[in-house]
Amino acid sequence: MKKYYLLLIVLFTVFSLTLTSCRPPELEGAVVHYKAGRIEQAYDLAKEATQKYPDNPEAWYYLGEVQGKKGKIKDMLESFEKSLALKNTYEGEITLATQKYFNKYYNDGVSAYNAFIKMEDKESEETKNTLNKVIDNFNTALLFKKDYMANRLISISYQNLDDQENTLKYLEEAAKVNPDTILAWIELGFYYNRLQDFSKAAEYFKKGLEIEPANAECLTLYAQSLDFSGNKEEAIEAYKVAMETNPEEKAIPFNLGLILNKKANETEDEAQKKELYEEAITYFKKVYEIDPELKDIYDLLTTLLLSLEKYDEAEKILKEGIERFPDSSSIWQNLSFLYAKQGKKDEAEKAYQRSKDLQQ
Repeated sequence: MKKYYLLLIVLFTVFSLTLTSCRPPELEGAVVHYKAGRIEQAYDLAKEATQKYPDNPEAWYYLGEVQGKKGKIKDMLESFEKSLALKNTYEGEITLATQKYFNKYYNDGVSAYNAFIKMEDKESEETKNTLNKVIDNFNTALLFKKDYMANRLISISYQNLDDQENTLKYLEEAAKVNPDTILAWIELGFYYNRLQDFSKAAEYFKKGLEIEPANAECLTLYAQSLDFSGNKEEAIEAYKVAMETNPEEKAIPFNLGLILNKKANETEDEAQKKELYEEAITYFKKVYEIDPELKDIYDLLTTLLLSLEKYDEAEKILKEGIERFPDSSSIWQNLSFLYAKQGKKDEAEKAYQRSKDLQQ
């Protein structure tokens, strides 16, 4: 029994040596150095192994592993690709390695971005260097796979570096990666709003509404872009829809009232003018209900009420306006006009003088 046992050991040893001997010496040396952490030696031998044995998938796999350790990410991916093209023996290992590196560079990008957010001086060299780290890390992560958030944060970084070309490039890429998210289209719309290309902005907000037709933010932005681009009729309809979904947003009825007021002032048809004024008053009253601290609404609303000879309503709102904004020249001026219409000559003169004094 003892001799038989010894014979098995001898046979196993010979078999193990035979297996090891199947690996070329250059590759064997590369593997040994790699596992020992001697990356430079492993790199030289792995390169030599791929040059001598270009059809060996293991040689390309280990070269890729070593290149990853050296930060040669593009080279690593090329080596992994060559290994898989020859044989998928290392497919599992390569999948794990690429995921590991994606996570590393993505997380480094997030860390750099969070550091940027905390910086007080957004114009400093340190801030610019940090933003470039955000860009570099996320761009490296994107070598492994497409990612919406990586593209988005690269775009934001370029925006803070005042690089409009790359800001747009990565916003568009983010939308390609995830075209079913409304945020991608809203941010593209914002980009063109900043450039005051409101027609283009409206196109992107409209794309967003195709995904979420009832999105209050996108509806409001769409209506505003139509308004600013001169498409008043479309803007009116869009504002009305936006107000239904976001009834507490004062900017919507405020802008709607402004459009209707402007339309009224442009028409010579007195009946239509009165109708438009009435509609504008409805929306300005809505603003007044939402935010009575908004000074401009007292000027706009009372001017229209006075035009339609609705003196009692105008008086109530003007007196409230004077209480809230006693130094407003325009509110005092409207009050003087009201008193004149009511035949209150002394009060009208006092209010008018107060308005003049406040203008000085």
